[in-house]
Amino acid sequence: MKSYLQQLQKQAKEYNIPLIKAFGRAYLPSSTYYRTVQGKTDMRYETAIKVHHVLEELHLLQKTRDDPTRLRGHGTDANRRKVYPRSKSRIIGT
Repeated sequence: MKSYLQQLQKQAKEYNIPLIKAFGRAYLPSSTYYRTVQGKTDMRYETAIKVHHVLEELHLLQKTRDDPTRLRGHGTDANRRKVYPRSKSRIIGT
């Protein structure tokens, strides 16, 4: 069974987002990140969920920011009303 840290590291790698950045955006102290990475403490479920939500949010922002660029690159008029509804965040209950 994977630990919370391993799952978050995998998700951050897939989304190409530094995990320390996600911890910062979740308003968690950097010491929490470093203690967890060094194996001094285990991550709590609440902390993992906060970081997970931030990773999802940052991924959504990246995807939304890159989509109009991709559409313009193909010569298509990028209509934001059509682009933004497609990119909805997934929320996991706490």
